[in-house]
Amino acid sequence: MTHSLRGVLCVVLLCLPAWVLASEPSRFTTALRETTLGGNAAQAFFLVGLMRSAGAPTAEVEALRQELLHAYVGQITGPAPAPAPRPGPWASLKRRLPGMAPAPADTVAAAIARGQARSPVLDAPFRAAWQGALNQGLAPQWETGAARAPFFTFEMRDMQLVAPGLWAAPAAGGKVHLMLALRLVNTSTQPLPIFRPGIVLGGAPGSGLDSLAFACAWDRPERRLSEMEANAVTLVQPGETSAPLACDAQPVPMFWRDQLPALIAVGAAAKPLLVPHDLDNARRLYHLEAALAALAPQGEEWSRRLLTARHEPARQWAPGASALEPPVSSRWAAQPHQGWKGSMEALKYFLGATVLALGLFAAGRGLLRLGMPKLVISAGTLLAGAGMTVLATASVSSGGTGYGHPLFTGIALWSLYFGPVLLCVLALHGLFKLLDNEQISWWDTVASGWRSALDLASPTSRAEFWGFVGHCAWLWALARICLMPLDRWIGLALLLPLATLTVRRVRSMSRADMTALAVTAACVLLLVLV
Repeated sequence: MTHSLRGVLCVVLLCLPAWVLASEPSRFTTALRETTLGGNAAQAFFLVGLMRSAGAPTAEVEALRQELLHAYVGQITGPAPAPAPRPGPWASLKRRLPGMAPAPADTVAAAIARGQARSPVLDAPFRAAWQGALNQGLAPQWETGAARAPFFTFEMRDMQLVAPGLWAAPAAGGKVHLMLALRLVNTSTQPLPIFRPGIVLGGAPGSGLDSLAFACAWDRPERRLSEMEANAVTLVQPGETSAPLACDAQPVPMFWRDQLPALIAVGAAAKPLLVPHDLDNARRLYHLEAALAALAPQGEEWSRRLLTARHEPARQWAPGASALEPPVSSRWAAQPHQGWKGSMEALKYFLGATVLALGLFAAGRGLLRLGMPKLVISAGTLLAGAGMTVLATASVSSGGTGYGHPLFTGIALWSLYFGPVLLCVLALHGLFKLLDNEQISWWDTVASGWRSALDLASPTSRAEFWGFVGHCAWLWALARICLMPLDRWIGLALLLPLATLTVRRVRSMSRADMTALAVTAACVLLLVLV
C-alpha cells in the first residue's frame, strides 16, 4: 500500500461525525409496525386510531382497518382461538439477546400487507358477511312485560301486549301498529357491536306471508344527547344481554296482529334477521372503530408512550415482547433492521456528513500550513457551515408556518447535521495536532490498537489512545446508522481492544495526568448529579 493511499484511508476512517448522536432514531411508528397483533382482532382495533395519530399513511391505516374487520368477522363465526404456547427457555433467552429475537409471525406490518389485498369493508360483499356474522352471534330474547313494561307503552298508552315481546295498537284504515320489545343475547366468543339495528321478521316457509321490517332504537326516555352519544355503538360481551330495544313497524293489515305471535313462537323459522347499520357509510364506520378501540386495556399506555415519543424524538423504540404490548424505550433496545433501502438512504447522509467534515478539515489544515491565522480559519469554517445551512434550508423548506417555517427548519438542520459536522472538524484539528506533536500517523495508531488487543503490559501514548478511539467510534457509528441491530454486536467486537487500550493508557499516565483525570471525572460527576 502506497503512502498516499494509506493517508487517504487514514483520513476517511478518522472522521468521527457527532451527527450520529443526533441521527434519525428508530421511530415510534417503526416499533408500532413491528408489534405482534396476537389472536384478538377486536382488541387490536385501537391500533387503527393509534397509527392515524402517529402520522402513518392513510392507505396503511385503511388497510389495517380492513384486515382487522375481516379477521374479526372470521373470529365471530369461527371457533375460539387456542392460546399461544409459552416460549421455551432457549426462545426466551434469544429474545433478550440483541438481534436474536425471532421475527414475529403476525405483525402490524404483515396485517397491513394482507389488508391491502382485502375488499373494502363498505362494499356489499363484506357488509353481507358482517350481517351474517352478527345474525349468527346474536339471539333475540323477547320481553314478556311481566318483569318490566317497555318504556314506549308509557307514551303510547293504547299499546297492548299480544304475545311475548309483541305489542299492538289499532291504526287508521283498519290497520294495526306493531311494536317489538326485545333484547339481544351474545352467543359468540367475541364482543359484538349493536347500534339501532333493523329487524326483519319473515313468514315460515310455505306460509305465504310476507316479511315485516322493524326500525329499532333503544327503549329509553328521550333526552338531549351529544352527537357522539347519539351515534355511540354498544358492545355486548359474550354471554351477556343488550339493553332493551323498541322496534317499530309501519302500520300493516290487521291479520298480522293474530298471525305474528304464531310466527314468533315458531322459533328458528321466525328468528329475526338483524340488519346492522355499522357499515352504512364512513361516518358510521368511525363510530364502530371507536367502540372496538375501547376494548383494548393497553390503549392508554400506548397513547402515553406515543406522547413521549413526540416530545422526545431522540428516543429509541423497540416493540414489546408480547402481543399488543406498547413499545419500550431503552438505550439498549435492539432495533429491527430498517430494510436495505432505508439503510442505503441513511448511508448516503452519513457519508455525506463524513465527506463534508473531511473537506472543511482539509481546507483548514492546508490554510494553516500556508500561515493563515487560526482565528480567521475558525471564522471561515463557521461561516461555511452557516452558509450551507442557509442553502439547505432554502432547498428543503416550503415556506410554511409554525414548525414548518424556514426558521425552525434551519434550526433543525443546524442542530442535527451542520452543527455536529463543525464539531467533528474541531475534533479533527485537535486530534491531528496531538498526532503531529507525537510524530505518529493515524494509521499507525489504528494498527497498534488492533495488534495489542490482548496486550495489557505495553505502554500507550495519548495520540495512540485517541487515534484508535476515533477509529472505533467511526466504525460503530457506521454500524449504528446502517446495520441495526448488528451495531450491538459490532460494539461488542470493538469493546475488547478499547478496554485493553484504556487499561494500558491508565498504566502509562503520569501522576499529574492521573490527578487531572480525577478532577475532570469529579467535575463531570457533579454536573450529572446537579
